[in-house]
Amino acid sequence: MAELAERIRRWRTPTRLAYVGVLLLATLSPFSFDPDWTNIAARLGRALHPSLAPSDAVDAVRNVVLFAGWGAVWMITGPGTKVWASLRNAVITGAGISLTVESLQLWSALRRASVVDVLTNTAGSGVGALVLLTLVLIIRSKRGGRSFVGIPTITLAGSYVTAAFAEALIPLFRQAAYPNVYGGPFGRFRVSVDLFELGSILPIPIGDILIFLPVGAYGVAAMVEQGLSYRQAGLRVSAAGVFLFALAEVGHGFLGQPIQLGPFVAHALGVTLGAVAAVLWLPELTRQLRGYRRPLGLFLLHSFVICLWAWRPFVPEIDPSIIAYNLFEHWWVPLASLGQRLDLFSVVDVSAGFFLYLPLGALLAVWPLRQQGLLQSFFPGIYLAALTELSQLLIAGRFMDITDFLVQSAGVVIGWVVIRRAGFHPYGHTLRGRHGTAQTAE
Repeated sequence: MAELAERIRRWRTPTRLAYVGVLLLATLSPFSFDPDWTNIAARLGRALHPSLAPSDAVDAVRNVVLFAGWGAVWMITGPGTKVWASLRNAVITGAGISLTVESLQLWSALRRASVVDVLTNTAGSGVGALVLLTLVLIIRSKRGGRSFVGIPTITLAGSYVTAAFAEALIPLFRQAAYPNVYGGPFGRFRVSVDLFELGSILPIPIGDILIFLPVGAYGVAAMVEQGLSYRQAGLRVSAAGVFLFALAEVGHGFLGQPIQLGPFVAHALGVTLGAVAAVLWLPELTRQLRGYRRPLGLFLLHSFVICLWAWRPFVPEIDPSIIAYNLFEHWWVPLASLGQRLDLFSVVDVSAGFFLYLPLGALLAVWPLRQQGLLQSFFPGIYLAALTELSQLLIAGRFMDITDFLVQSAGVVIGWVVIRRAGFHPYGHTLRGRHGTAQTAE
């Protein structure tokens, strides 16, 4: 723990300053300086007496998610012995940054300051800090219990279910709402229900089945660790998955988007098949794979699943002009591609990548590939994030974005720190056969 504390202390200031830079870039770009005092006074009046619109709800969610990152960063870089003081300071500093940002926005002709933003930003800081603290405490409470790979599988299952639910609610390739549908969520829902068609059961997206398989498999493993039989775990996970993703599909209606049977069938089928596969094969796999081979296999499997997410729609891009355009586009500017979007996709797209990569960091915290060198610690997860992002140059309909890489890398690092903060230590490393003995469920 002393080594971890020293590493955190060394990286504390650079990490916090880097995230402050992200916040400033996200909230002040583009910035058109306007020093006219009359205009500044008018903007201040609007900031103190904001007029709310439906789009402000989306903006509030974006603010909460953005500043939740600040709360999480503050907590993971703070001293592990003063958690409640760190929680309080995360909220206070989040409020201070928000007040600074909103004050600076008064000097811009292109930005809109609002007291509501201060409240949502501050709330986001608290939410992020509290969620991270809760996650550490939950995982710490599982220490010493049954585990397939030396850490609670609930870490993998919870993160992956969150990413899958985000994808089901706001799909990557199915974001379009019905045209000319306005008003509140209930009015949009009525329109979506009226336009619902049973024929939407076809086509069934096969790619969705593949990426939803781990929901069932991870869920069964997590419930078996809690003492359920494989059969009980399979039944419960399958039923819960069908309900959860039916809820996500119905949720499209409140966003004014089509409710379709085909994607729901794919999601439910993926969860069920994953659960069945775990029930049938996981007992034998745990007997065949012992020691370092088990976490190494899980690392490779989860990495492959991440590649499936990144390579959708599984169509190669062969047009050199499109590849060149995407290569030299402003992909290196953080948040540039999402900054002008006023919809929930910009929130979901960022969040899903974070939760996909968090399990990798958690696994590498106790089973690094190597103890030293380029493959030590959480670095392999960051390499994978860079590789998958670069590979999207060759996938039709996808493009590189530094934002995705940064968020995914943050997921790896936070997963790693959470597990270490929860009191887990490395068992060994997974390459060249040198290993310790992990606690196992079998």
